[in-house]
This record gives sequence, structure tokens and C-alpha cells, in this order.
Amino acid sequence: MKQFRLMLSSLSVSALLLTASPISVAETDGAGARPVLVELFSSQSCGNCPEANENLIDLAKDPNVFPIVWSVSYWEYIGVKEPYAKPEVQTRQRKYADHFDLRGPYTPQMVIDGCMQNSGLSNPEVLAKISNAEKMKKPDVSLSMTPTSVVVGGNEVAKPSEIWLVGYIPGITELKPEKGRNAGHPMNHVNLATDLERVGMWDGLEPQKFTVKCESEACIVIVQESESGDILDFGILPSVAS
Repeated sequence: MKQFRLMLSSLSVSALLLTASPISVAETDGAGARPVLVELFSSQSCGNCPEANENLIDLAKDPNVFPIVWSVSYWEYIGVKEPYAKPEVQTRQRKYADHFDLRGPYTPQMVIDGCMQNSGLSNPEVLAKISNAEKMKKPDVSLSMTPTSVVVGGNEVAKPSEIWLVGYIPGITELKPEKGRNAGHPMNHVNLATDLERVGMWDGLEPQKFTVKCESEACIVIVQESESGDILDFGILPSVAS
């Protein structure tokens, strides 16, 4: 497997490299469309994943969409090692599979704001679900961040939620598998996830402060309702330099 970093071209820089001024669902103040997190579970050994990866890149041209690509390891038996696959990622996808009443995890799978899922091969269907997610009413959650801390609160009661710290490589990372269906063909990954950490639980009542440490090039914080899996808010952690 060979790895390369590519410069951004047609992608919206505001959608991919928001490390200086964090976005948050709460910043919309109920006006207009709310930012949407789109997760793609992908593998270098998955024959349909190159197309899905490009579909996500296309979706990310919308500055209201924030993309994350998760590498999964259950195709490694084919012979391609996934350098960024984590056990926590497979646990995350398994929970989604249970929540959406699927037979099991699969690739390429897109999850839209934690509340809807779709094959990564059908952008029209995903676009329709993104549109629905933008308009969906969710508890008014506030998320304020420094490089080392996160405060989660809200103007109304929310259900207990997990706080996640996701490390990722901003922009496009190209991986070129040396075996399997995609051998020798470069695969582009937008905002490739490198780490996943459960920071803690928020009770959904009083504001709560969490200590965080981003050890990746960039990190986002996700507030995700434990029971439903709905993403209530997310934002990009400011870098120490900013």
C-alpha cells in the first residue's frame, strides 16, 4: 500500500479545512440548513469503494456537508492492510448496523448525521437524506471548544449523549493498494479518520466540561445521542496554533 497526500482542487476549502474557525450545528441558531456530518465506511479491498469515495468528495463540495472516511479492517484477509482501521471504528459501524436493523456492517456505507444510512453508490439517495437531515428538528445543543477542552450544554433538555473525539487527515489522502480488486489504482479519501476516542458522557441536562487532547493533524468533536445514534452537534477543535 502506497500513500500520498494531494492538494485540494475543486473541493470547498471551507468544508474540509475548518481548523481555524470551528463550525457547530448550534451556530445556525435555527435559521437555514444545519451542518450535516456524512460518514463513509470504506476499504481498499472493496470493489465498489473507489466510486463511493469519489461520491463523498463530490458531496463535500457542499460547504454544509462535513465528510469523514472510516477505514475498516474486515476485508484485510484479502491481503491489504488498512493502516487507519481501528477496533473502535468497527464497533461504531456495528452499532449503526444494529440501529438500522441491517444484517451486518458493509462497505461502502454512508451514514448521514447518525440518523440515516445508505449505500455510498447512490448520491441522489444520499442527497435526499442530507436534505432531510438539514431540516430535522433536534435538541438545541451548544458546543464551545478550546484546543484542550469542550463544554457541552443546551437551552433545552436532551437525552444522554456520548462525546467523541475524531482525529483525521484534512483534505485528500490517496492510498494505492498493491493487492486485491483495486490493486495499482489510487483511491482518494477525503478527511480520512485516523483515531476515534470516546471522551465521556453528557447527561443532556446541565453544561458539562470535558478535557480533550488532539494528537492527529486535526480533530472534530461529536455529540451523539446514545440511544438513537443521532448526531446532535459537531465542531472542529481549534488547533493550538490558532
